[in-house]
Parts: sequence; structure tokens; C-alpha cells
Amino acid sequence: NRRGGVTSLYVDSFVAPHLQHLLNTDVLDEVHRSALDALLAETPLGQRIVAFKIWSRTGRVLYSTDAAIIGRTFPIDEGLAEALAGNVHSEISDLSQLENEFENRKWSRLIETYCPVHANKLGTVIAAAEFYQTTDELKRELRAAQLRSWLVVAATMLVMYLLIFGLVRRGSLTIDVQRRQLNDKVTELSALAVQNAQLHNNVRRAAARTTALNERFLRRIS
Repeated sequence: NRRGGVTSLYVDSFVAPHLQHLLNTDVLDEVHRSALDALLAETPLGQRIVAFKIWSRTGRVLYSTDAAIIGRTFPIDEGLAEALAGNVHSEISDLSQLENEFENRKWSRLIETYCPVHANKLGTVIAAAEFYQTTDELKRELRAAQLRSWLVVAATMLVMYLLIFGLVRRGSLTIDVQRRQLNDKVTELSALAVQNAQLHNNVRRAAARTTALNERFLRRIS
């Protein structure tokens, strides 16, 4: 759409001056056809497009780079209807229409754009221009856009990975610290348990000695 819109500005500015007489007639004479031929051959516009047509409001081809279809009438399709309504229509065409006999012999796909041709000062749509551009430059732009997109995705994933790695590492360090603290507590509790067992044994032996002393004392009293 962007490429078609930009090129349609060139078409309207370069082509419209040669088509102003179509406000009163739908015939394109030889003088204006020659002017269009020169325009497409000698200007930057001709370098940007590979095929070109001028349509009347009734769907008749008034001019074409394929001279064989000049004067023929074709059904008004969606793109032409939009252009005749004053809008720019652009799409990638598979060139399967009857009007594309010339184009589909050389290309399998082209960017097809319809744009309105306006009458000076009045703004009325007096005809529609149809032009075709190759998809080569579009493919390069798409590859560049895809590359930029993948770079953005890769950078985003790298940042996310680093953030997650940082969070996991902090969590792992926290777990290690807590594990060491827990091991220290377990060691301390184990030592206390051993000490407690020793104290219990000491108490038990002391109690046994006390009992023996009491019995000996009682026998002595007896």
C-alpha cells in the first residue's frame, strides 16, 4: 500500500496533465499516446513501473504498454472500481485476469496499483491509471524488515534470558545459603543431642551411685 500510494503520486502528477481532455471525451488521440510513451520511457516514473494502462470510466482501455488491448473493454473489477471512486487500490496480483495477457508472459506476480486521475481544479475523477511494479524491491524490504524483527526478538529473548538467569541465580544462591544455614543448625542440633545423651548417661550413673550409697547407708544403719 505504501509503495503503491507513493508511486500513484508520481502518476497523478506526471500523467494527469496529458489526460485532461478526457473530461469531455473518452478518446485518447495519437498525440497524447505519444506523450505517454515518452513519459514512460524518459522519466523516473518509467523506471519504477513495468506495465501501464489508462482506463476510461466505462472499463475501456484507452492506453496500455501492450498495444494489443487498447480499445478493448473489460469487466470493472474491485481495484478499478475503487480508483474510479477516487481511492488508491494496491495489491500483489497473480496476473490471472484477461487484461494481464501481456504481463503474465514475463512475470508470475506483480504489485498492481489502481489510482484515480483527477481533472484540474474540479477534482473530478476522469479516468483511472493502472500500473505494475516488480516485487523485487518489496522482497528486499520484507527481508530487511524480517531481519530487523528477528534482531528485536533475539535481543528481547536475550534480555529475558538474562533477567530469568539473574532471578534463578539469586534464588539458587539464597537456597545455597539457607541450605548451609540449615546444615549448620542440623550439626548444632546433632551436637546438642550427643551432649544431651551424655548428660543423660551422667545423670543415670549419678542416680545409680546415689541409690547404691543410700542402700549402703541404710544397711549400715540397720
